[in-house]
Amino acid sequence: MPYPYRIYITTCDKYVHALLPMAHLMGKYWPHAPNVEVIGFTPPPFVLPPSWNFHSMGKQEDYPFNKWTNAVMDFVSSRPEEVFALMLEDMWPIREVDERAVQILVDYMHQFEYVARIDLTGDRLYAMGMRDYAPVSRIDLIQSMPGSPYHCSLMAGLWRKRALLDVLQRDWSPHDVELQGTPKLSFMTNWLVLGTRQWPLRHTLAFRAQDSNKLLLDQLDKADIDAMRALGYFKPWEG
Repeated sequence: MPYPYRIYITTCDKYVHALLPMAHLMGKYWPHAPNVEVIGFTPPPFVLPPSWNFHSMGKQEDYPFNKWTNAVMDFVSSRPEEVFALMLEDMWPIREVDERAVQILVDYMHQFEYVARIDLTGDRLYAMGMRDYAPVSRIDLIQSMPGSPYHCSLMAGLWRKRALLDVLQRDWSPHDVELQGTPKLSFMTNWLVLGTRQWPLRHTLAFRAQDSNKLLLDQLDKADIDAMRALGYFKPWEG
């Protein structure tokens, strides 16, 4: 029987409106996704899909950018899921998600408890020094080599609860997770980071360089852009 899992999406008051395009595109490209648990602060002024749960971690001012990990660690510590998908709110799907592949990888992580993380994108596929690891069902697993850039990447991926809590430190920003978490994880020989050649999830980064005033839609399909613009989902950035 397949192991159940959930998707954790982190957000903050500044980016909470990014949940509308995220929900729209997940509904189209990841229609059978499991429950989504949103880690945020002020509840959004709009209705989320029925399978989405918003968890307020308190006041935004208690969790500034350089304390991003505090909210994530507090939330993850409170949850029962051993394996979960972790995404940021602007990682909007742009192609149909290979849902079966994601489930295969979830099941694999439950079988092999030394796997800390499996990248769902092409991030590890193109990382320096990656090597083929093993096939599982129809998926070709690759290994992210310790010491490779962004070995502890926050690109969409599956995480093991114990591994994430091992790697994270309090009072870290998302940048710190990738830049300081990478050497830390690289020296933790009890954990393995994997990716795939199949790239189960393709997503954009709508706010690259953390510029909340500049919405980047270049990777989205024009029909999706037109549909979401008509729904008013881009008004916070386009007026």
